Amino acid sequence: MRLTFEYTKTAGSGLSPQAVHMMDNGLRFIYLTSDGLVEANECFPDMGLYDELTYKDKGRISADFEVSKPQLKKVAHHGAYGFWSSENTHRFVIYMLPYDVSAALVDGSISFTKDSPVSQLSISFMNIGGELVGRYRSVISPNTMLEISFTMGGSAWLPLGQFYIDRVSTSYPEESISVTARNGIGKLLKEQTFDDNNSFLNTTLKENLEAILLISGIESYFVGDPQKAWKLSFEPDTTLQSGIDEVISLLPGWQFRENTDGTVGIAPVSDSRFEQPSVYVFERDKTCFSYDVEYSDENTCAKLCVSCKEPAVTVYVTLPPHRWWVSPQHKTMYVTVPNGTGSAELAAYADELAKLIAISGRIESFAGIFMPQLIIGDEIELVETNGKHSKTGTVTSVRHKFGKGGFITEFTVDSSGRKGKALLKDYVSQIGGKSTRSNVVIS
Repeated sequence: MRLTFEYTKTAGSGLSPQAVHMMDNGLRFIYLTSDGLVEANECFPDMGLYDELTYKDKGRISADFEVSKPQLKKVAHHGAYGFWSSENTHRFVIYMLPYDVSAALVDGSISFTKDSPVSQLSISFMNIGGELVGRYRSVISPNTMLEISFTMGGSAWLPLGQFYIDRVSTSYPEESISVTARNGIGKLLKEQTFDDNNSFLNTTLKENLEAILLISGIESYFVGDPQKAWKLSFEPDTTLQSGIDEVISLLPGWQFRENTDGTVGIAPVSDSRFEQPSVYVFERDKTCFSYDVEYSDENTCAKLCVSCKEPAVTVYVTLPPHRWWVSPQHKTMYVTVPNGTGSAELAAYADELAKLIAISGRIESFAGIFMPQLIIGDEIELVETNGKHSKTGTVTSVRHKFGKGGFITEFTVDSSGRKGKALLKDYVSQIGGKSTRSNVVIS
């Protein structure tokens, strides 16, 4: 018997490929890498024609390691199921297509803050007829991933985040569901500990940070190269997030954040793979409404002293009157920079600090039109009712509210920052020396 294949095409490289054609007309190739990780490609045959397929790399789709002997089969109307071996354990696996729950949405909100890489989701649904949560089958359950996106008219979808459910609460006979969830950093990195896999001895720090993200189960990530050969060891009860935070604290100008598409990054703030801040213009009382203003002189002063021990250099700066008030004459901010700082660099630090102090002290909160693209670090420019333009500072918190109750974005702006620059407290922290903490050893 001779079989004649109508189409032949290279789908990619990998081991033990399993092909599944699903009800969305998507063709998935699930395969193993040489390291025993599970990855996938997918394509959607146009008009059912297979001669010109374009594959999209889905990356890692399972947190399992050392996978071998995969066997998958299609399940009508659901996805695929099968078995494989992972670290000497037999695993039963299910690959399900995304389930669209947007029709059941009532209201929701997503919160981001500058001081934490963890974002929060709170959302409610209608559970008519037990469609989402039932006695025998639940579409929404703890650890399920929710992908939140927004579109209006024919515009492209804008991602608002990927969130892993923490808690699901249902009410009867109201048939309502309340859900709370966190992003990948909050769920997969903040909750998991190093345990006995707490030493990372690869050649470079970049490889060791990638190894931490790999064991977390984060599917999409990137790591910059700090050009350091640090080996890392942590206490077993240290969380993955805490371990990464401690390493990042020793790399000035670096950050550990998650993009709204679920990609986790560890890299310099300026790395283009992060969502970069922009400038947004709002019209007061038209596209945004001020509802709270706070003034504080906690970080303002009349004098500034920046010093270095080796070489012994000290610079005093008498600051001009503050933009909004005058500080007591002998209120001085002292900052110590790391040893080895040259006099020219120290003077530059002092000059930058003086500029930040001059505009610090005002925190203003707004509610405005729905802006799903607004992120932490964006600069806000206001058009006042008299037509005057003013740059108020950078965004330090964002809360998107959406659903049947309307669509609105609430945000807070700190005056002591501008697009692409650190706030006053962050700048002081960056130039002050840092030391290794007790539960991480760097060698």
